[in-house]
Amino acid sequence: MTASNWGYFAGGMVHIICSSHNDIAWFDTPAATIAWRDIKSITPALERMAANPAVHFSMENVLYLLEYLERHPDRKAEIHRLALEQRFDWGATYNQPYESLLTGEQLVRQVYFGRRLVKQLLPGVNPRVYYSPDVPGRARQMPQILAKAGIPYLLISRHKPSLQRWFSPDGSSVLSWSMGHYGTTLFRRELEGDFPTVRTTIQRILQAWSAEYERRCIPPHFAFIYSMDYIPPKDFDGLLADWEQMRQSDPVAPTLRYSTPEQFFDAVAAGSADFERLEGERPNTWVYIHGPTHHHAISAKREAGVLLPAAEMFHTIDALLSGSFAHYPAALLTQAWADSIYDDHGWGGNNGYITDEVFRRKLVAARDTGRTLLDGALRSLAARVRVESEATPVTVFNDLGWARTDVVTCRLPIGTGGVKVTRADGTAVPRQRLPAGNGLSADMVFVAEDVPAIGYATYYLVPDSGPTDTQPPVGVTVSENSYENAFYRATLAPGGIRSLLDKQLGQEILETYDRQVQHEEFLKERFLGAEVFVMESVGNDAHEFGYIQQPSTVAEFERASQHRPAWHITESGPVYTAYTFSQQLAHCLVVEKLVFFHSIKRIDCKVSLYNWDATRSREVRLALPLNLPPDAAITYEVPFGVVEVGRDEIERAGDDEPVYPGGPVYNVDCRTLHPREVQNFISASGPAFGVTLSSSVAACDYIDPTTLRPVRYPILQPLLLASRKSCHSKGNWYVQGGDHHYHFSILSHPPGWTNGSRYGVQANHPLRAVARQGMASSGELPPQHSFLSVSPESVMLSALKKAEDDDAIIVRCYEVEGHDTDAAIRLAFPITAAARTNIIEEDGQPVRLENGTLRVRLGHHAVETFKLTPGG
Repeated sequence: MTASNWGYFAGGMVHIICSSHNDIAWFDTPAATIAWRDIKSITPALERMAANPAVHFSMENVLYLLEYLERHPDRKAEIHRLALEQRFDWGATYNQPYESLLTGEQLVRQVYFGRRLVKQLLPGVNPRVYYSPDVPGRARQMPQILAKAGIPYLLISRHKPSLQRWFSPDGSSVLSWSMGHYGTTLFRRELEGDFPTVRTTIQRILQAWSAEYERRCIPPHFAFIYSMDYIPPKDFDGLLADWEQMRQSDPVAPTLRYSTPEQFFDAVAAGSADFERLEGERPNTWVYIHGPTHHHAISAKREAGVLLPAAEMFHTIDALLSGSFAHYPAALLTQAWADSIYDDHGWGGNNGYITDEVFRRKLVAARDTGRTLLDGALRSLAARVRVESEATPVTVFNDLGWARTDVVTCRLPIGTGGVKVTRADGTAVPRQRLPAGNGLSADMVFVAEDVPAIGYATYYLVPDSGPTDTQPPVGVTVSENSYENAFYRATLAPGGIRSLLDKQLGQEILETYDRQVQHEEFLKERFLGAEVFVMESVGNDAHEFGYIQQPSTVAEFERASQHRPAWHITESGPVYTAYTFSQQLAHCLVVEKLVFFHSIKRIDCKVSLYNWDATRSREVRLALPLNLPPDAAITYEVPFGVVEVGRDEIERAGDDEPVYPGGPVYNVDCRTLHPREVQNFISASGPAFGVTLSSSVAACDYIDPTTLRPVRYPILQPLLLASRKSCHSKGNWYVQGGDHHYHFSILSHPPGWTNGSRYGVQANHPLRAVARQGMASSGELPPQHSFLSVSPESVMLSALKKAEDDDAIIVRCYEVEGHDTDAAIRLAFPITAAARTNIIEEDGQPVRLENGTLRVRLGHHAVETFKLTPGG
């Protein structure tokens, strides 16, 4: 054998990486899988490393380290030593999530409970690789989160074999490596067999890569990762010995050694390679595994993603007002955050009904803790507000970074008689009672005006013995099938909205029939606005495919409108009018409510599915057909930003070759994948107007799913429920029998998603009211106050929290519109120093304070974290 046989890799190195891919469960229940991971993977790895100092091993997540140490606390020193020796590599995140399912702040907590926690648990150990080999999806801002957490490397699969720099839109990037599929080396038995065969295989593979490496000036290091689900380290001692013997006669042959992904990454990153460049969202092809098939659990996760940052924020403010963090609920918040991100990518699987219930309970615990902590903080802050009246004060809190006028619901104290709502100056505001839910107390709804950013406004409940005004205000017209205020003229039809005219824009918003079709047999498939429909939905939650399995209207297609249910005015008064219908469908009772608010431009849609009968392979959606052209811009919120369909995705994840023999081909254009994972809203915009739909569900579509003459105009469609099956051969069906409740909010606006984005967010962040019995108070806070504000409008606040290591405060924000900007962060507390840190609160660099205001240059799409030192 001559040097020429090794081509570009002569004198280089081949890394053999032994790893074990794991889910929290999927193989079996979480408890059974923890035991298996211990007995069959981690403990054998420790034994192999003890027997052979050359052996290296990699585990993908920090959660598995925590689980193992809980079972084997006596082995912590051993693991610590091996990690310091860079022989036992632990991934830099808590687990492997569906990235765009999580909020931006939940994604950040992945690295808090990942790299940051390991550095504290095992001093001197510095995890620098994010393992995400299983999930065929990538959040647009994930590279930035990683880079700003000190994690430079990303290991993926279900992607063409390649090395690339994956960029976030702000310009930050991580070096990414895909081996095709994490099981490729095992599937192809590339390192197994007699030595001459293995040598020839390695040589052939290196020769195939030589031109690419040389063209891009990548250092001559190549890696094979030997990984599969829940396996121990493979013994390649014999191969390495034979290889070293071969090098005695062929000294230019590359070195062959045990290694870790981090060591391989370091080697190829050491030069000045011109790596392939990727930028953008990779839409998750397994979108059906979470929200549509686990509605109750994912709803709890999404609510926790709202409640926990708010709880942190207002507890931080309360502590600053107290002058001490002694009562800051750090431990409860830490546990709740961990619970909110506990579910990884392995829903379902073997005994999946148990796994799914474990995940659900974690997420419900996170939500409930967040709600309890937030309520406690708001009550404490409300008690600090100065009250100068005998009336019952109602303190209305806003957890968003801009002042807002919005609907607020106030729980009236038990026994409250007739009351009116007044501002601090005594002027009355329209109010409307909701129907009593429990016979003891009732909710009252009113519109709170200009509630300050991260702050509150005070209203009062004043006894009122006069007649209650139950009529809509002058200028609002209400009839059984139509509604009109200053903003909209709506016409209802059985099962939905026939017409919605935006009076301010002079535009019909909905397209509820195809103007080019005059035949009734085609007209019957055209959706009404806010119409519920059911389809056949055959498919798995996830599997070895590079596309998303679509529902069908061939075998089953049932719409609410085909039954012609009548709308009824069920509530009407000075604040809003509500229309409701009930209709029994084949598999559930649908109850839908449309709520038109009189004085603000807002339409709410609430849908309940009662007694869903757990029929398999069915899907329920809500349709909002829009009078927009086929090329309307579809934009939806993702963690720390937005994605415009067709513009902000990577083009494709693979090529025409399967990632392993007989495996999936990921050559579908990512720009065409649908439905999508959505945070708070999805928006459609054309030349004349835009529409923003705020959604309580995690997945939305925008393409007509019907089979007979599908229309080309956009139809926004939240996916309410899908009864599909786990792809595990022993997996469970996600039938989700029982009751399900959803809420959406609709706004039409001038063209452009930015004109509706704040509305889309705030509909999922309700104003929160705290009412207490009236009494004079000398509280230190004025009746209306903002604790923090951020400008300009393109800068969004993500977190206001106590620092992890001391009594400083952390402010995290991000730029969402794609413009470099001068940002101002104003706090109502004295600040003596400020620093820009990385995203896990390390490595602070001083920044300028000006009269207590933090003024910083914020790059386009940047996520930035600041540490502020409060002072007297």
